[in-house]
Amino acid sequence: MIVLDANVLIALFDADDALHARAETLLRSHDDEQLSISALTLAEFLIHPTAAGIAARAQLFVANMGIIVAPLLGDDATYLAGLRGATGLKMPDAIVLWLAQSSAAKLMTLDDHLARAAMGLGIDVVVS
Repeated sequence: MIVLDANVLIALFDADDALHARAETLLRSHDDEQLSISALTLAEFLIHPTAAGIAARAQLFVANMGIIVAPLLGDDATYLAGLRGATGLKMPDAIVLWLAQSSAAKLMTLDDHLARAAMGLGIDVVVS
């Protein structure tokens, strides 16, 4: 399983995004693996499509990719607070790390800072 960071989805969805080709290459090289995102990552991805009036198209894009959306639970709060404090990452990135770590998954991100933090925690990071 591979946990996607929001920046990967954003780049994939927008063909004009500067990172679109990089995200496509990364995903193509792992097209046989199940993909997952947190509910918060989905919300992050949907910010711009919602503002542009194309939220339904963006949600269909995620659904057609077969991405599993993992919920956040109350029991996750203490662990997430500790992870955020230990890494200095913003909460959305801490949640991506938590999902990868808790599901023993790889992480796909286009963010070098997040990738370094993940590798520091022993999480396999998919890189181009």
